[in-house]
Amino acid sequence: MNVREEILAGPEADRDVLIWLVERYHWESQWRFVASCKHEPYGPYSYQTRRVWIPTREGQVLFSHREELEAR
Repeated sequence: MNVREEILAGPEADRDVLIWLVERYHWESQWRFVASCKHEPYGPYSYQTRRVWIPTREGQVLFSHREELEAR
């Protein structure tokens, strides 16, 4: 599964922020700066987990100032 699919399958709370971030910061080194993931179990075995993406503080700041960033 790719990151965009995982974002769309995850909780709706930060979906807009994460989609905006993944469109602009798609390289792995950039993405790790603006988002992080938690592994949530979904099955009876310990290895059955799914990644749930959440924006970092830096990612939230970039999203809140997106109009200023896009004007440049």
